[in-house]
Formats: sequence, C-alpha cells, structure tokens
Amino acid sequence: MAELVQGQQPLPPQSQIDEAKRQKLLELVRGRALARPTDLADDEVMVWPSLVVVEAVCATVFLLILTFLSIFVSAPLLERANPNQTPNPSKAPWYFLNLQELLLHMDPGLAGVIIPTLALTAIAAIPYIDRSPLGVGILGTSAKGRKIIGFTSVFTTVTLVAMILLDEYKGRGTVFGIGHWLLEKGAPREFTEIILPSLVILGGIATLMVLVQLIFRPTRREMIISLFTGFYVTFIVLTIFGTSLRGEGQDLSWPWNLPRVHH
Repeated sequence: MAELVQGQQPLPPQSQIDEAKRQKLLELVRGRALARPTDLADDEVMVWPSLVVVEAVCATVFLLILTFLSIFVSAPLLERANPNQTPNPSKAPWYFLNLQELLLHMDPGLAGVIIPTLALTAIAAIPYIDRSPLGVGILGTSAKGRKIIGFTSVFTTVTLVAMILLDEYKGRGTVFGIGHWLLEKGAPREFTEIILPSLVILGGIATLMVLVQLIFRPTRREMIISLFTGFYVTFIVLTIFGTSLRGEGQDLSWPWNLPRVHH
C-alpha cells in the first residue's frame, strides 16, 4: 500500500490508514491560491476601492452639508419646556406615531405590544419561509410582482383610511360603533377592545391575500411581497395620520389647523 523509501521505516497499519485518509481529504479541497480573484465578471466590481471610496466621499459630503446647516441655519426650537403644562396634543416621536395612532382604536396592550411583536417576528421569519434565490435584488422579483405591489399599496391605503374615518365617526376605539353595541348587550370589555379589533385586522389581511390570489395567482415570493407591502404602507399611513392629521385631543384635524408646536 505504501512504497518504502530507502532508509525509511514502514508505517504501522493504523498510520497507513490515517495517511490514506489524510491524502483523500486533501484531494477534496478546491480553492484559489490568491486572495484577490482575477476572473471577475463584466458586471462585478471589487468592494475596495470601487464601493468603499464612493461611500467615503458621500459620507464626507453629507457631513460637510450638515455642518454648514448647523452653523448658518437656526433650528426651529420653541421655548423651554414647562413641566407644569402638558402640550395638547402630546405626541410621541414620529417613528412611534404609528403605534400612537393604533392606541386610539384598540387596547393599549394589543396596539403597543402584541401587534408590533407579531409583525417583527413575521418579518424575521421571511428568509426561512422563502429560500429561493430567484429574482433576488430585482424590484418586485418580476413584472407581476410589481403589479402586486401597486395593487396592495392602493388596497391597503384605501382600506386603512376608510377604517380610521369610520371608527372616528362612530366613536373612536369602538370598532365602527360595534363595541358600544356589544357592551350594551353585556359583552366583556376585553372582547370589544382586544378580540374584535384583532378579528378586523386578520380579516383585512385575509381579504388582501384572497384578492391577490384570485387576481394574480402569485408564487410564495410574490405573496410575501404583497404582505410586506401591506405592512410598509400601513406604517406610512398611520404615521401620516399621527403626524399631520391629529390635533388637540387627538381629534382629526387638517394640517394647517394644527397647533404651532406640531407644524
């Protein structure tokens, strides 16, 4: 099995087996000897310097612009805060205004904890549900995917705006007035503030999925694109309502009628 070299002692049987295994394992290794490849495709560039230099230049330019603005343009700050006087309305930072808008229509625990947790968990699970590499990096994956994005955006915007206006008209936080009727019939408050809004949300999602399925016959990737688009549009619409359409007492108001502090 192993040839003897002059002056070399023969290997024990177990060592011969280990040596044969080592040689076989070495034969399985395939790789380049150089760290920097020389066979780049026509549509590929190196991260350094092609990408890093562009990012460094952009970062420098934006830093100079921000420095210039901070020196020569005064920030529109108001007077010192008065701890004895709470602004009306008192609003969260803009990135939480979508949750603050939800708080007006349902139980705080559902709007502030359960829904965000489930949404973030679903987004994190997308790479495990859709593992196909096809269409990665292409907007909408395909022409049909882009049509689904447009349809979902319109459907979500119209449905969400209609639901907010109807709930505001019938009594905010009563799920279009149904909650008041159920409370009068003896239904527990947990049902009207938690279960009923959850059913409305799930019903809207299910309606979107059924319509997309019937109209477009989507793949799994395209259905996920539709659901993510619905989440994104919901985030934007709720933020717009909370930022520009909620005045004193969190009542609906036109943007030009808002207090100066919220312009």
